[in-house]
Amino acid sequence: MNATPVLVSENDLTAFARDCFMGAGVAETHARRWAEVLVWANLRGVDSHGVLRIPGYVDALARGGFNATPKMEVTRREGAIALLDADAAPGPVGMCAAMEEAITRAREVHLGWCAVRNVTHAGAVGYYALMAVEAGMAGIVMTGSQPMMAYAGARVAGVSTNPLAIAVPGANHRPLMLDMSTATVSNGKILRAKDTGEPIPDGWGMDETGRTTNDAKQVKALMPLGGAKGAGLSVMIECLTSLLVGFPLIGAALAVGGKLPGRPINGACIALDIAAFADEADYRDHVDDLAARLVGLPKA
Repeated sequence: MNATPVLVSENDLTAFARDCFMGAGVAETHARRWAEVLVWANLRGVDSHGVLRIPGYVDALARGGFNATPKMEVTRREGAIALLDADAAPGPVGMCAAMEEAITRAREVHLGWCAVRNVTHAGAVGYYALMAVEAGMAGIVMTGSQPMMAYAGARVAGVSTNPLAIAVPGANHRPLMLDMSTATVSNGKILRAKDTGEPIPDGWGMDETGRTTNDAKQVKALMPLGGAKGAGLSVMIECLTSLLVGFPLIGAALAVGGKLPGRPINGACIALDIAAFADEADYRDHVDDLAARLVGLPKA
């Protein structure tokens, strides 16, 4: 492996990713958004959710697991809620559409919750939470997928790495954002270790015997963050995403003893109108103050 780093500009990398997706039959507008989400992850240092995913995504498009030309449809819209059927759209395409719908709902009734079913791998979900922040709101995003993480006390995959992102706007400070997997690490970091051949730390994944392993290629199930806490949070995200839209993933997969090939995922995008609760400028100032005080704590 060539250890010499190669520096690529943001624009060039985004254009390259866009062209890869367009070459696989994705419309230019959708391909550009998809590329932007991947490169956004790279720019944040989260390479596990960046352009290294392109070969897998292009393969999924070729196999029909991802729909290059989805016909997305809002099948229900009432008050604060909406339900979007993404028609197996590329994850960033479907999730961006869902957050845009949630923001529209929130502008009308102060809160928007768009449940999205039948979407594909969402990538770095913090991107969608920040869309709400750009609209002057708080954003919450969750996605539910198939078993790939051990349930507490089990030696096989029983739940998923279901991620959660929450973002709020600051004034002078950048938005505060939490973007986390319910696993100790995301599957993307395991994929990256497989590519590089680097050993993984204890507690990242277990092998087929249920023991922790340092070889990414031997990982059969990821480990939940905080044991029962991460596993339990994953279960509840499944309840608030997949079960809520009548498209169960975990239970359906466990019923047949494994994964359901080609099964898309589900998600929820939530936008909260801060101004409905407090003066928005005051809120942003409070966020800045909180961030400054946390950073100013005595160093360990």
